[in-house]
Amino acid sequence: MLPDGTLCSNRDKALVRLLSGCGAAAQIFRRMSEASRLVVGDSGVQLQSHQLLEMCLVVGVPPKVLWHMVQDVRHGSGPSDVCPEVLSIHASSFASTHTPTLAEDTMGPTPTSEQLVNMMQLPKEHLGIPGRTDLCGLPELCFPDGFELAAEAKADSFHFLVLTDVLGNRQQGVVLRMYREIRDSDLCPTESSDSEPAAEALHLWAPYGICVITRFPYYTVLKDCLSCLLSELTSCSETDFEKKVKGFAERLFLVPCPPPGSLQLCFELGPLNIVLTPPEDVDSPILDIGLHLPFLCFTPTTILQILTNILMERRLVFLSCNCPLLTLVAECFVNFLHPLRWRHPYIPVLGSRMLDLVMAPTVFLMGCHSRHLDTISEVDELVLVDIDHGRVMTTQFKEMETPPLPSAAVVEFLTSVQQLQMNSELALAHRSSCTSLASAREREQLHRHQLNQQIHHIFLQLIGNLLRDVSKHLNLKHRVFIKKEFLDSRQPAAQPFYVSFLKTDLFHCFLKARLNQRVDSFSRWELIARFESARVNPEASSTRSTTLTSNSVMKGQNQLQGSVLKRVQDTSLPESPTPQNHSKPSQTSGAMVKDVPLLRTLPLPCFPHDPWDPHNVLLYYSELVRQVSRFMEQTAGEDSEMMAVCLFLRGLARLGQGHFLQALLDFQNLEKINMNLFPLELVKQILESLSPQQLQGVQETEELKGLLHGIMETHWDRVRPEETIKDFELPRQPLNRQEFSMHIQAIGVVGNTRNTDCLFDILAEGQQKVVQSKTFNELYSHWRKMRSEVDSIMLAPEVAKNLLDDEQVSVVSNPVKTSCGLGRLALSQKRLFLLSEAHPYCRDIALLRDIEEVEPGVPTSGLPRKVPSLKIKVRGRKEVFTANLRSDRDLWAVILQEGWAGKVLSERHKDPQYDQQAHSNIQLIHAVAKCGSHPRTTHVLSQLAQLDRTIQEVLPVVPQMTSDALKHTLHLSDSHFKPCPVSVLLYIPGSLDPCESTDSPPKLWCALCDGRVLVYDAASWMMEQTPISAGRSRLNCMIGVGRDQVWLGSEDSFIYIISTQDLCCRRRLLAHRNQVSAMVYEALPGGEGNICQVYSCSLDGTVVLWDPVSMEMKSQFQLQSCWQLRAIALHHDHLWCCAENIVLTVSRNGNQLQSVTQTLSPDPGSISLSCFIILPQRDEVWMLCTKTSRMYVWRMDRVTSPDKVISIPDSSEAVCMIHVKKEVWVGGGTLHGNKGRIYIINAESYRLEKELEAPCGHIKALCSAEDRYVLSGSEDGKAIIWKVD
Repeated sequence: MLPDGTLCSNRDKALVRLLSGCGAAAQIFRRMSEASRLVVGDSGVQLQSHQLLEMCLVVGVPPKVLWHMVQDVRHGSGPSDVCPEVLSIHASSFASTHTPTLAEDTMGPTPTSEQLVNMMQLPKEHLGIPGRTDLCGLPELCFPDGFELAAEAKADSFHFLVLTDVLGNRQQGVVLRMYREIRDSDLCPTESSDSEPAAEALHLWAPYGICVITRFPYYTVLKDCLSCLLSELTSCSETDFEKKVKGFAERLFLVPCPPPGSLQLCFELGPLNIVLTPPEDVDSPILDIGLHLPFLCFTPTTILQILTNILMERRLVFLSCNCPLLTLVAECFVNFLHPLRWRHPYIPVLGSRMLDLVMAPTVFLMGCHSRHLDTISEVDELVLVDIDHGRVMTTQFKEMETPPLPSAAVVEFLTSVQQLQMNSELALAHRSSCTSLASAREREQLHRHQLNQQIHHIFLQLIGNLLRDVSKHLNLKHRVFIKKEFLDSRQPAAQPFYVSFLKTDLFHCFLKARLNQRVDSFSRWELIARFESARVNPEASSTRSTTLTSNSVMKGQNQLQGSVLKRVQDTSLPESPTPQNHSKPSQTSGAMVKDVPLLRTLPLPCFPHDPWDPHNVLLYYSELVRQVSRFMEQTAGEDSEMMAVCLFLRGLARLGQGHFLQALLDFQNLEKINMNLFPLELVKQILESLSPQQLQGVQETEELKGLLHGIMETHWDRVRPEETIKDFELPRQPLNRQEFSMHIQAIGVVGNTRNTDCLFDILAEGQQKVVQSKTFNELYSHWRKMRSEVDSIMLAPEVAKNLLDDEQVSVVSNPVKTSCGLGRLALSQKRLFLLSEAHPYCRDIALLRDIEEVEPGVPTSGLPRKVPSLKIKVRGRKEVFTANLRSDRDLWAVILQEGWAGKVLSERHKDPQYDQQAHSNIQLIHAVAKCGSHPRTTHVLSQLAQLDRTIQEVLPVVPQMTSDALKHTLHLSDSHFKPCPVSVLLYIPGSLDPCESTDSPPKLWCALCDGRVLVYDAASWMMEQTPISAGRSRLNCMIGVGRDQVWLGSEDSFIYIISTQDLCCRRRLLAHRNQVSAMVYEALPGGEGNICQVYSCSLDGTVVLWDPVSMEMKSQFQLQSCWQLRAIALHHDHLWCCAENIVLTVSRNGNQLQSVTQTLSPDPGSISLSCFIILPQRDEVWMLCTKTSRMYVWRMDRVTSPDKVISIPDSSEAVCMIHVKKEVWVGGGTLHGNKGRIYIINAESYRLEKELEAPCGHIKALCSAEDRYVLSGSEDGKAIIWKVD
């Protein structure tokens, strides 16, 4: 742990030790470290980072060295130890503004490796090498077995590389190793001798390596590309050899990589049609290799053994006689970790000279040829994975056992693997034979793609099962992970694995993502797994055969329904492929996955014949722009996500043309559709590289002003996530009040300051008032033991079916004798009941609301000695219930009083949080009573009964009018976050019974002042998922647009768009220069329901008309002399605009028609209008004035003066209102104090009929739920549901 309390991962500690030794290996690691300083993470996005090929190198030996090697063979001497060198480098022209590169000087003297390394100390732009690429050690990786001449021609071969720096940033490489016969022209002429035989007479072959480097793991694609190149190089001359390699590289530099989505790219190279398949989403990896390869080499049990060692971050070395298998198999296991990410040193292929790297005292994953097994075995504490023989070994000095994984996860994994069809011949045996190379390749690619998807989801399910319950042991507010509780909740056999795994960098990064509430593959899987659990075993939830304390949690999980449940479904893999239109599978064993759209294919233009000619390159990009534009026209309105991908590709193509303005426009339109795809760093780089004249042109382009504002100032409010993670440890020193508060709240024993201070006063000792560490640890031990005992009680279905869905058992007594028989008393949030010891029998003793009196009683008759007992008098029953609780009598008296008080307050205020608070207080009281050598007195324990004391001291009085209208209270925060004011509410209707309708249930959308949006199922009032982030500023307005979108206007001047299907915010609109204050939705006549438009306005008086389908601005106008424009409405084809001191009626094009507030006061500055509503049935406009606490009513045919003036109590401040049935509801609060008020005005008589005292702070938002309920949001983070008469 670091001094500031943060966890230090093993990776960070190991890297400190790494650079201190290991001989030559340390030099490579040092150079990797130096290269990693050039970037931080993966944020250094450049234009070439979106291209398929980043660099192409030719590796071999220069003519002078080759001449010496030939002489050694001629004279019969042994093979010389020769190091290969980089002969030529072909880098993209976008990598540097310096055009000439080494590739252009290959006909002259070629720099040696020593010269090349020396030149690398200079700025990399001097060589045309991309800044993140470090070539140290690369030549040897191209020839891992060493560089030797051959006496006969050898078969050409491929192998794969991964170049990784110490930060985990990777580049992939594919190496073609080919042999060319040595001719005299290949040797240095100055060294040749006429007296010696020519080189051709010896018939020697020299190996050459062609290495292509990319940022994307398209191994199969690049292998296919090099295969096409190989057919051209077999018989060409040396001069043609260089030209063909350069032309090959120049062509691949033109190929862009597809962004995440459902659009794959294809291009023709030689006889092959090559397809680039995109990742499924921004969090998913690119899968261009067969993930089934490990299953062909190892048994499923061995695969689990290897994966376990990787998860424990042991030092692994893969061994094989087949060099390509090293990288392919290692890459498969790295993909199996998803969504975890391996950030340690990763070198799948080690050269013979690099074997000392395995002595590095850090975690790593490496690979080498099997011939080096004896050498590798001398290193201590290595896990050796023999790919050829399918076995796992450990080195000789120390035996390392592999601990087992949880049995349930293993069984599910093995069951799922048995259903996989690995053999393509067996899977396609029923299909007809392919009659062309293209159809054969297409069928093979489709089968591999489908199989990869199945395997990917199987391992996602495995990782998810291993980490499923981590979030239950996190305290988000204090950023604390309670490791001990998590370990104790694991199976005893699996605990050795978790003890090691929790120390790893893999788990450390996973914790950071969870504490930052990141939405990624794991969070989506976790949400979907809840539905799968409820769908597969719905009876388990209804019969409550699970533990008692998990009841409310299960309810929350099982009632997550609606649109999420609709979008989660099982689909099977397609039996036959559709040409160029593959479908992604969405079925996997053990967990449902989302339905993935079909893959569509966009062909790239044919490569120019002369790729060196800049004019031909411009023509290529121009044709690419035309093809993408045509594709966009074909898909317009069908799929917005496809449109986003096309805009991304067209923006890249326009950059290739040098059309920066058009590219920036495409990227701006892309952000409207999918903000996750927006290349922020690339756009910043473009703007920084523009000349002053070009930058002025950007600033003068009206469409780009919003883009500049967003990019240069507050684009998407990207804030670096907090990195701190604290691992809770029991204290070893006495705790003062502040330290005690931090520790006790971090572990979740107490959630509020009042109980924390009270608990400290009870436990503190001595004059210095400190809590001894022993006392704290004992309290924590008893609290956990009590919760464990409740968790361990299993109820039979006959008993559990009598409990309600939201009941949680707070405490259970020891077996006692009662007036109803022998059993154990159990107290839930609603009732006290008796659990029989002999039979699965449950008897209700009393509902908490019906308990009238709890008092100590005389012992029951028939006992040989006096036993302390407790009497409970229940309303409506003559007999008194008696329980012989012995020493726990006083404790249970306090507990029952607190439970009763919580239930009374909950029903009085319609607030279930009182039940939850009573539940927590009861468990705390029970733990404190068991803590210490001396029992706590009843008086001491009653101090923790906060709710009972509240009722006894000041009994809250709720007016009858308020009580009749109050329905339910939602707390829009928990113990992890402070209450955040509600800014706007939106109710979306739906079906209350999902069995009767396929529509999603009704939803309540709550927008908070910090930019978060909470979505609740209005049928169960359960939150559907984690909060949705829509910026970090206050959200001022929110409307539903059709069935698929919710639009939110923010103070940061953006309109954020949330999809109701996946509840994700990927889009935002840029048009306003000031905060968006209001929006109005209009369905156009004559449409089929999806033809509509949206008006939005900002405080500076700007009004914008939007097309929701195309996300384009249709028109815009500016209201003159109109500041603080707060609300707009449509009526009679006119737009009504409410500003701070005036209401205007304007036409749709912005022409002012009339003003309706000039007669309110001679001094317009004295008027402060907060909002207005239009009652179309009555042809009236109602306006709310905040300063005067008055409501003004105008007849639309008589706007010279208000028709009615309605006064609101002077001590009140009203800020919002809505029209419901024949009433107008006005929300606000008292001027003195923080009390919310709702005023109900009769719209026909214009009289104030009701005044409701809301049990919350000032009311800030109102909305109606189908005219049956009114929902109010308050500044203290509550949503109150009110009944409408």
